Amino acid sequence: MNDFCAYSFSFGEVAPTIDEVLDFLQSADLDEEHPAVVFVRDTLNELNFDTAIRGGYVLENIDFLNVKTGLLQVDNVTLNLGRQVCGYIKEASQAAFFLCTAGNGFTKMTNRLNEQGDIMEAYIMDAIGSLTVEKAMDKIQGALKTHVGKNGLKISNRYSPGYCNWPLDDQKTLFDLIGKNATGISLTDSCLMIPRKSVSGIIGIGKGLKHHDYGCVICNNATCIYRKILARSVS
Repeated sequence: MNDFCAYSFSFGEVAPTIDEVLDFLQSADLDEEHPAVVFVRDTLNELNFDTAIRGGYVLENIDFLNVKTGLLQVDNVTLNLGRQVCGYIKEASQAAFFLCTAGNGFTKMTNRLNEQGDIMEAYIMDAIGSLTVEKAMDKIQGALKTHVGKNGLKISNRYSPGYCNWPLDDQKTLFDLIGKNATGISLTDSCLMIPRKSVSGIIGIGKGLKHHDYGCVICNNATCIYRKILARSVS
């Protein structure tokens, strides 16, 4: 098992913009003085989670990948990625298995706002947390692309358990494969991550790898952040 390549960020380094938050909330046309816009602006100015946003990956050579069965094997560990994800990374010779979290702060504030009855504000805070962890992972994925690119290799999109028909319960195998790491993310018996604003998954690496768009058009998962972004970009 290889070492975990760790990264940490301040909120300022990975914070979404006001426009990105409003676009995610499908509220881009709101007036600047609308309460939702004011809350987003004030919140982004006030948030400061300098030590809680962490992530990284381990690199492993792929021993076996079968698109027909949807199975991938690395380091004597078998993952049931499913045919869809295996198809996207079928040219990969290596894989990066990643974890990333925005920390507990967003969940605590979202829960507090809900308890106070501030439902709109809680929903916005939850959205900011989702975008923050994705932007942190964007930076990590960009660093990975630069790193492997020095050896003439390319990377795929990132894919996570619970999406693209990759069974959520494979999360346990993924965590076992990654092993000891600096993120502080734990897994519940139902395979949900704590802190809640966390992501995990795989990125394929290989010389003949081609970049594929996410298969959101044929996906039925309405909660997927990538599906939401695609739906807005083509509307």
